[in-house]
Amino acid sequence: MKNASAKSGLYWCLEDSRWVESFSKTGPGPAKKPAIWRKPLGSKTILPLLLCMAFAACSSNSTGPTDTGQQSRPVFGRTTPKHGPLELWTNNGAEPEWIDPGLCSESAGSTVIFNIFSGLLQPDPETLEPRPDIATSFSRSDDGLRYEFKLRRSVWSDGHDLVAGDFEWSWKRVLDPKTNSKYASFLWVLLNGEAFFRGAISVSGFAPELSGEVIRDRLAEHLRVRQIEFEKIDISRTPAPESKVLALVFVGGEKDSGHGDDSVTPVVTKELMAALAGKIPGLQDASGGSLTAAVAGPELVGVRAADDYTLVVELDHPVPYFLSVVMFYTAMPVPRHLLERLQAEGLNPELWTRPEYIVSNGAYTLSEWKFRQHMRLQKNPRYWDAANTKLERIKLLMVESHTTTLNLYKAGELDWVGENATIPNEFLEHLSGFADFHKGPYLAMYYYWLNTGAEPLNNPKLRQALSLAIDRDAIVKHITRGGQVPWASVVPDGLSGYKGLGLPIFDPEMARQKLREAGYQSGSEVPPISIKYNTSEGHKQIALAVQQMWREHLGIDIELANQEWKVFLKDVQAYDFQIARMGWIGDYPDPFTFLELLLTHNGNNHSNWGSPEYDAILSAANRLSDPKERMRELRRAERLAMEEMPLIPFFVYTRSDMWKPYVKGVFPNFQNRHPFKDIWIATDSQAGNQKGL
Repeated sequence: MKNASAKSGLYWCLEDSRWVESFSKTGPGPAKKPAIWRKPLGSKTILPLLLCMAFAACSSNSTGPTDTGQQSRPVFGRTTPKHGPLELWTNNGAEPEWIDPGLCSESAGSTVIFNIFSGLLQPDPETLEPRPDIATSFSRSDDGLRYEFKLRRSVWSDGHDLVAGDFEWSWKRVLDPKTNSKYASFLWVLLNGEAFFRGAISVSGFAPELSGEVIRDRLAEHLRVRQIEFEKIDISRTPAPESKVLALVFVGGEKDSGHGDDSVTPVVTKELMAALAGKIPGLQDASGGSLTAAVAGPELVGVRAADDYTLVVELDHPVPYFLSVVMFYTAMPVPRHLLERLQAEGLNPELWTRPEYIVSNGAYTLSEWKFRQHMRLQKNPRYWDAANTKLERIKLLMVESHTTTLNLYKAGELDWVGENATIPNEFLEHLSGFADFHKGPYLAMYYYWLNTGAEPLNNPKLRQALSLAIDRDAIVKHITRGGQVPWASVVPDGLSGYKGLGLPIFDPEMARQKLREAGYQSGSEVPPISIKYNTSEGHKQIALAVQQMWREHLGIDIELANQEWKVFLKDVQAYDFQIARMGWIGDYPDPFTFLELLLTHNGNNHSNWGSPEYDAILSAANRLSDPKERMRELRRAERLAMEEMPLIPFFVYTRSDMWKPYVKGVFPNFQNRHPFKDIWIATDSQAGNQKGL
């Protein structure tokens, strides 16, 4: 007889503002007593070493919303709002490429999505720990492979019922290769999620006595005999318990756009299916039935609505950061009924995010969108927590210029510089003396993509030389000047106990050696290279510095080109660049949030580089139960990637920001998440009597 198993349930306690754990038993014996769930997901416990580094750099200037020392310091510019107490003016930094949760992959769109849509859980505005949103509670199996979320009764902004099936449909839409979601790999944690996205071939009908290992070996041998190449064969658990053993055969292919079956031709798929269907000696059961082969479909993906208010999730492997996944915008629902109605009316479903059509389920709705000028958000009276949403209206400007943003803030045209706006580097030292200046750590990395498919950057030795010839310390001291931490590898040191590689941040002699190993006796022999960056004073200053460093230390002359944000994104996604500036904000507090960027089929991997070995190491690492062993394997994968150098990291960000003293409810945190619904405008007495300069 098997041991009795328990399923833990987590319920939000309103009195104490915390999750309370209870257990539903599936076996005999006394029930366990409730316990307080204290999973350390907040910024106070997740990033000990990273925070220490960042705060050491920021400590002289760091200020928080309750810092009494602010009262004795002046405020920069106007100190009273130009609008009523129920409105906020801030800058979004750029026009979003998408505000569709399933298609967005950049910060300008994410700010809008986070405020007009709601997911299963939401982060606490100060600690980032998970709190209820559409889900009121959830249970988790002991093996960490199954979650069950209980949803509250809520509606979309058009009054249509929001049900668990909306989440199921939305998650499968992200994974559908036809959607072309750059964040599809985010949901590969779901059982069979990667198989659906990549168009793997599912094979069933095996003899029941055969083990998964035997099936995998015999299928591999059969395909090799048929001289058909494949990448890997997985033995899957399937969502339905009554299903038989299912083998998933993944086809390899050249790195292309990184989306689904773009790298698998229909011809190869047909050859595979023909080779796997029918009779294969040693694999059928005694009845002599044939094997069945088909392209993996959405029905295999481990998410389903058990009823209108219960969502069941099956994971491919235990995921320590899974609650962060469900709090991210990619996991937010989209209004299926609206998209299907537009399609039935003969309209392009992609138009659904236009103000005249959009339906959302968050604290705000989109009421106006003026191209490259501003957006207006209006409080959603149908949001389940509308009673506690303080602001009625939000005005989001789309100003890319850092200097213009600062001038608007000083004049009172902005109450808050904004999540995606940047303070000009040259003013940081001066502004740090003002009470409304705030600085803190930021789980984000600044880097350059290298297009490894474009000459001469298809040479890894040259890529290494370019990285070693960058004086990162000089860049953070003299250009960015915000206490950033110079760093030359992908994962920040100390993230959830991760030990970074500690690669050299500047070594011009080694850089020249790597240049010679690349086959160039001098930099003048290197073919033309150019850097693209999106319009920004800061990005331009860094690019100019890199241009000078490569000329001085390697003798390489490069060209620079700046582009408007949306044009720049299109070029990067089309691999129309040699070197491109980019930054990555960690989506969850785990090293994998940075390492997954370089997976071969990750839609956000713009390096044109992919490695089956790298992919396999990460896949195996995420199945390890020993956290220390997992970290060692993640580190091995990072070392492999950095030997190939598909990108050049520069530094770990810090976040410098400004908001007026009357703006309350904004808390610095390592992900720069600030829900508008938790912000309010204070009265004169609440804001204090600070003077403006």
